[in-house]
Amino acid sequence: MFTPDKVITRLVIEREVSIQGHTRWVAHPENRKNRLLIVEHKKQLYALPLYCQHAHVSLLRAKVDHNGKVICPKHGLATDLKSNPGVFTVERQGNFFITANSSLIETQTVETCEQDVDQQTELEALKTVNSALQKKVLSNLESMDSMLSEVEHKKVELEENNRHLLSVNQLIDSITNTMEEFLVVTDNQGRITRVNPYAESILNIKAEELIGSSPDNFLRDETLTEIIERFPASNWDQRPYLYRAVYSNDGFEQEIRFRDPTGRHKEVSQKYFLLKGTLIYGRAGKEEGLILSATDISVVKAKEKQKRQADIEKHLQLLQSTLSTISQGVAMFSGIGDLQTFNDSFTNNINVDPDILAQIPAYEVLFSNNKEILDLQQIPPCQKLISDKHQWIQTFTDGRVIECESAPTPTGGFVVTTRDITQSQKNEEHIRLLSTTVEQSSSEVVITDTQGIIVYVNPMFTENTGYTAEEAIGKKSSIVQSGEMSADFYKELWSTIKASNRWKGEILNRKKSGEKFWQSMSVTPIFDNNGVISHYLSLKADITKQKRAEKRLRYQAEHDLLTNLPNRSILLHQLESSIVDARDNHKASAVLFMDLDNFKDVNDTLGHLSGDILLKLVARRLQQCSKPTDLVARLGGDEFAIVQNDIACLDDPKTLAEEIISSITRPFKVDDHLLHIGISIGITVLPTDGLDTGILLQNADMAMYEAKGISGSHYHFFDLELQKSIQQKRTIESHLHHAIEHNELNLLFQPKIDLQSNKIVGAEALLRWHSKELGHISPEVFIPIAERSGLIIKLGSWVLNKTLEHITAWANANIEVPKIAVNLSTIQLLDANLISDIKEALTTYHVPPNKLELEITETAAMSDPELSQAQLEAIKDIGVSIALDDFGTGYSSLSYLASLPVDRIKIDRSFVNDIQFSPQSKAIIESIIHLGIIMGKIVIAEGVEVKEQLALLQSLGCHEVQGYYISKPITADEFIHFLNNKE
Repeated sequence: MFTPDKVITRLVIEREVSIQGHTRWVAHPENRKNRLLIVEHKKQLYALPLYCQHAHVSLLRAKVDHNGKVICPKHGLATDLKSNPGVFTVERQGNFFITANSSLIETQTVETCEQDVDQQTELEALKTVNSALQKKVLSNLESMDSMLSEVEHKKVELEENNRHLLSVNQLIDSITNTMEEFLVVTDNQGRITRVNPYAESILNIKAEELIGSSPDNFLRDETLTEIIERFPASNWDQRPYLYRAVYSNDGFEQEIRFRDPTGRHKEVSQKYFLLKGTLIYGRAGKEEGLILSATDISVVKAKEKQKRQADIEKHLQLLQSTLSTISQGVAMFSGIGDLQTFNDSFTNNINVDPDILAQIPAYEVLFSNNKEILDLQQIPPCQKLISDKHQWIQTFTDGRVIECESAPTPTGGFVVTTRDITQSQKNEEHIRLLSTTVEQSSSEVVITDTQGIIVYVNPMFTENTGYTAEEAIGKKSSIVQSGEMSADFYKELWSTIKASNRWKGEILNRKKSGEKFWQSMSVTPIFDNNGVISHYLSLKADITKQKRAEKRLRYQAEHDLLTNLPNRSILLHQLESSIVDARDNHKASAVLFMDLDNFKDVNDTLGHLSGDILLKLVARRLQQCSKPTDLVARLGGDEFAIVQNDIACLDDPKTLAEEIISSITRPFKVDDHLLHIGISIGITVLPTDGLDTGILLQNADMAMYEAKGISGSHYHFFDLELQKSIQQKRTIESHLHHAIEHNELNLLFQPKIDLQSNKIVGAEALLRWHSKELGHISPEVFIPIAERSGLIIKLGSWVLNKTLEHITAWANANIEVPKIAVNLSTIQLLDANLISDIKEALTTYHVPPNKLELEITETAAMSDPELSQAQLEAIKDIGVSIALDDFGTGYSSLSYLASLPVDRIKIDRSFVNDIQFSPQSKAIIESIIHLGIIMGKIVIAEGVEVKEQLALLQSLGCHEVQGYYISKPITADEFIHFLNNKE
């Protein structure tokens, strides 16, 4: 209460308002117009000017903080209610406020009176000044008119801008008031200056209650705490934390839920919002405030929650599925030891009946009191598992060994994992055995790191190299290198193993003593748990003896053991080198293909031992004729070859061939015999004749056979004519392959007669070929080609079957025909299927064996005497007769011929041709006939072309003849006609 001696002033209440839950009043002193704001702070009423003295804005809704400071809503300056001289205390008295501190009011009143006196004095002075100003104005009137005109123009422009600004503000208000998004705007001090209706509805509060307050008020404590921690600031003013977050990060975004900003615990929206903050800048770039917007994300959060729940369920299912598939047993127990979950592996490892597990047994039932476990005392009690990790091994009565591990869970229980290590223990024993095996292994074992530093060697390493383990470990594996292996060898080795591949090969190493030795070696990468190479394992074995044996075997494989000359493989290799030299360096070479003449006679007469000695002597003479740069090789039998390198002209191989012929045709002394042989040489030159080994050897072979066709020792160069002949033969061979399919073959028959009875006693089936493209081809041309190409087997089979087909047809026509002879080549005679083919053909065509005769040459019979003898005897066993063709032209021994199971001997046409003119031919034929009679063979002469030949043969006692004088080769129908007429 005020004391009586004080002057009391009453303040008239104009209006009463409620701001942020507190009542405020606007009043003025009696008889005065200066308006005052009455506020209450800590149960004390204070009066202060209604308008801020600096910004001239109303303080009616200004914030009053807990220290009693009124904050100007425009510039943020504070007026302290307790210490500001312009603020005084008041008391409520009915409809008035009273105050004893009327100094402000009285001062204002006195000032008003004094102002009236001063105004009179001042009025007089102003009149004097005004008169002077009028004179001055009149003098400056023209300039003033111009200025007034400009001011008027600016005024119109300003009014237009104000109207536009008002329109924009109205548009902004319209947008913010209708948008379904939380929107709050603050000034640059962080005080709220605008709130849209949607924000009012979310916060359940009117905008007037939020204006001037801090946006921190509608954030929950946990959100504020998070913001403070995320955006620390050592020097920061009193602006809101949210403003600091936006200011520090040049923007802000966070999921939040709102709270009642008044602190009265009113119901506000519990939805989730995504709050975003952005700074506002004026035209000059000055910071003007903050825009806070919030979007309802409750639906999104609900979906996220639903998805998380689904993910949890999915993960639980996945966990359960995983537990069911892993081999390790897993079980979870509660804090008191009850089983909560487990997988099948746990059931199998613990060996407990599933019915017991269904009763949710305690830990003690499964472990501590499990009678199937032998060492129960090692199992820790349940109480210890809750707080610490444990490991133990338990052995079951069935011999299984289970490793157990436990770990506490955050929920107060524990997890036990079980793993069957029965096999692991066996594996460990196996590893110990392997370790012992490695130590005692006969193979050298070396382990290095990735840099090649030795970390382990077994005793065999010391035995092989002479280095002890102490001397080797820590050293590079190169301590045993011999220096003989190339840098590329080691480069390839290291690139292989660094690429995680195994390397295997042979290496020449050096012992500690300096001795070099060969080793087989394999190097294998060793990987760590991350799949990275950590070491290399090297296994080695001493193969020095093996290499020596291989060297001997290689020499034997590459050389002819009889003459010690290189064989065909070395010849081919040298020929390849010569081809490369010719192609890259334009160097010419020659290939000389050689075959000994009459060498077979030496083997047949003196035996193979003498033949071998002769071959050695021939090899020596060939080497003596050749230069060191030439390669002399034996190809087999009596065939030799020479590769003459770097020839200057064709005279070089010609000169060499002549030297060889001169040397070989000189007599050889073998034991007590002086042997005379010849040699035929075929020569081909590269690159002129080709750059392919096969073609070159074929060319030389062809040239050699051309030389062999000339009597005596000769050489022949491969040339275009020879090539043309070869090509012609290849063309014939090509068409011969399809002769049967194209029905180009046919048979002719040449009758044979008995000289005593003048009756037909047989016929020889002769093959003829008329090509649709090449015309008639002589048998003398295509038969050798067929023999060389292997087609003779197919052709011979066709002739045999076709002949038997004719015999069957004649028999079916009731035509009695004599025995028909079919020729067999050397290749056919040596064919393993010959006998079975003859039997099959006779059976197929139902031909009696005595209706067939097979003719072989003397040369064919001598090609392989033992096999020929066996084949001929098998033919005789079938019942087929045999004739020996071209008798007298070979070099067969009479003893061998006498042993052959032949029925007929055919005198070659070369003796019959001039029998009437040559006494020598006559004598030979007479001898053959006499010899045949002695051996009990029928003698037949072929090639009888004139009457005189027939008469002489008859007089000499020849049994049978065939030839053009009797009949040329004729068709089957002509043969039957001839047969009937002759009869």
